Amino acid sequence: MEGLIPVYTKFYNEPTAFAKALGFAYDALVHSGVAFDANDAWKTLAERVKQGIYMGDGLLLPHTRIAGLERPLMAFCVCPAGFTDVEIRGGEKAQFMCVLLSPAESAMAHTQAIAGMAKLILDSEWKARALAVADDAAVKQLFI
Repeated sequence: MEGLIPVYTKFYNEPTAFAKALGFAYDALVHSGVAFDANDAWKTLAERVKQGIYMGDGLLLPHTRIAGLERPLMAFCVCPAGFTDVEIRGGEKAQFMCVLLSPAESAMAHTQAIAGMAKLILDSEWKARALAVADDAAVKQLFI
């Protein structure tokens, strides 16, 4: 994803509840130094989660557009054992979570960020590297 580097990356070495991982990721976005209305953003993100966020190929993509946000913000987590307590297709395992906040004023930025994430997840070599990471820093290196 050209230029979009997560402000927060996390590696979970055991099955982890989706809500817990989402909470930590969102908190990191709130404290990233980029101004936005955290309460309104959380409400719209929570609504999106209710609509379904499993994109297939192991990817959870809670995302929303935020009025006044100056640039997209992303958090990315890897959990080879799988995120739990979240609705996914039968027999699949959610191993990646990308939390994406994009400017409401730029549908293009939002679409490009989602397309970039999909491109990475569909790249079998990138996905294998992602599942082989051992710590938070290695997750960040996937994007550099």
